[in-house]
Amino acid sequence: MEIAKIDLNDYRLSGEGSTGNSYDCISNPDMMLKLFNPEYPVQPVYDENEIAKKVYAMGVPSPEPGEIVTDGNRIGILFRRVKGKRSFSRMLSDEPERTEEFSREFARICKSLHSMECPEGFFPDIKDVLRTSLERAEAYSDREKKFLAGLIDEFPDGMNAIHGDLHIGNVICTLPKGAPLSAPHDTYFIDLGFFSHGHPLLDIPGMIGTCAYGREEYITHDLHISLKQARDVFEYFFDEYFFAQDRIADKWFGPNQTRDSVKRILDRAFCVKFITVTYVLGFKLPEYDEVLQAVMAED
Repeated sequence: MEIAKIDLNDYRLSGEGSTGNSYDCISNPDMMLKLFNPEYPVQPVYDENEIAKKVYAMGVPSPEPGEIVTDGNRIGILFRRVKGKRSFSRMLSDEPERTEEFSREFARICKSLHSMECPEGFFPDIKDVLRTSLERAEAYSDREKKFLAGLIDEFPDGMNAIHGDLHIGNVICTLPKGAPLSAPHDTYFIDLGFFSHGHPLLDIPGMIGTCAYGREEYITHDLHISLKQARDVFEYFFDEYFFAQDRIADKWFGPNQTRDSVKRILDRAFCVKFITVTYVLGFKLPEYDEVLQAVMAED
């Protein structure tokens, strides 16, 4: 199928990411472009566009996707532009004194997404995705694969919405700098290529891998915040998600849960979720492998 060609001179760079860049259209201010890196494979772009359309149709707050285009070298997706947006990572970078406020709000937004149920057959089951990735991941030993297969089975099934790459860089917000959260604004989920359904516990490791265990160079370059701020973000997020008024930790894991008991469960979920990262990279990240070895030692 022929892909429409765009003139990149009609686009202004508006953001940079690990898989590509985003651009605002100059001649049509209502449109933006997500343009992937030259080495990025074509099929995942088509897959992401189809998933983004389904996510938008389901009613998840997300930018409306358009057609697939190329600048002659790279492939990209057009989206309806969200004007005045900042990612939560940029908000935290711009206003570090509001770290607790923004981190707790981010947790509430994530819980809202996780409360949504996906239509049957719309998205893959996260556990099926993990099992397939585990079969193909050559970096794990046979012993590790057996252990991880058992871990996958430990977690409940579910039809809840799973973002798949959930962290503070993948939610954008139109709240102006300095405005209170009570001011009118909208939030949107972006980078939806790994959207699936399952139990929300298997989505939270995205925040663990970025803010709790992420490397300093990644945090400062990609999330635009300091290592200490990232660790603080996770602690506030964790407290709000699991121990706020509804105490979802007790509902999921039994009464009188402690922070330590829930974090042990989250480490197990983290090992499972990052099977896909290991498969895609072809090797185990040392900081993530350290968690896996510790969890295996406990068993």
